Amino acid sequence: MRRYSIKEIANVPIDWPTVSYKNQIAVFDAHFADRNTSSELFGIDAFAIGYTTQGYAIYEFNDVEYRLERGDVFILAPTHICRIIECGQDYRVRVLIFDPNGYNLSVHLNYLVKSERWIHTYFNPIMNLNDEEIQIMKDCTNRIVEQIKRKESPNQIALIRLATTWHHVELDNIMQQHQNETTDNSKPLTRSQTLARQLYRLIINNYRKEHQVRFYSEQMCLTPQYLNQITNRVFGKTLSAIISDLLFSTARAMILSSDMSIQEIADELCFPDQASFSKFIKKNAGISPNTLRKTSPHQ
Repeated sequence: MRRYSIKEIANVPIDWPTVSYKNQIAVFDAHFADRNTSSELFGIDAFAIGYTTQGYAIYEFNDVEYRLERGDVFILAPTHICRIIECGQDYRVRVLIFDPNGYNLSVHLNYLVKSERWIHTYFNPIMNLNDEEIQIMKDCTNRIVEQIKRKESPNQIALIRLATTWHHVELDNIMQQHQNETTDNSKPLTRSQTLARQLYRLIINNYRKEHQVRFYSEQMCLTPQYLNQITNRVFGKTLSAIISDLLFSTARAMILSSDMSIQEIADELCFPDQASFSKFIKKNAGISPNTLRKTSPHQ
């Protein structure tokens, strides 16, 4: 599986008009012409937000297929694994990619990605915008492009940071409005929805080191049975399945795209030993970690 850095994307020598700033942030417009068969699995070592401007495309994000048309947005974290299944000839997408650790962008970004709205996008990475929202986000990305091009400005870093923050806040505002629309005509969240969002944040911040339902039950002061009822009702999955999905997605990405040994990955994800980690991978992938690394057709 290929993982792309911002630098590599910015230097792609095909017809992607890309603007970038010091390999920390980039904006490009792509159409992926003539790509009508499944591509290889790939990941991006950055956050990626893509705005479909015309046509359609079928993507796979973390093993789930999505059809995107005009107004559809994908919001991806570095742990998402992607594949392009199919693209229409007129498909166009504008993609913003950014390193959360670059030039203090992380100050605002960390606040956002740890909120319930942004956490929710890990399992639900697609959102549809109306015409007004499309124009708002187009203006935001144009503003970022304009500031990246102002290389003569002595305050360019601050201007890029301001433009990027503006983008994040506008997108966050739209996400909030969409969540309100899905809670029964903007009525207050139910107790289950409120608890589910609190739990989601807890999972994202702890899943690498805390794999057991008991930990989350104790942190939430709720029984495991009740937590499973909540996650099944709100997310359609048990708590254990959500933790397992996150662990497997992260582990697979590390196996396929890093030089870490299997033992190092097991340690990084807090498995008690390599044997238990291998058992976990085999249960989810059907093969051992070493076999996955050696024989994956997408390596």
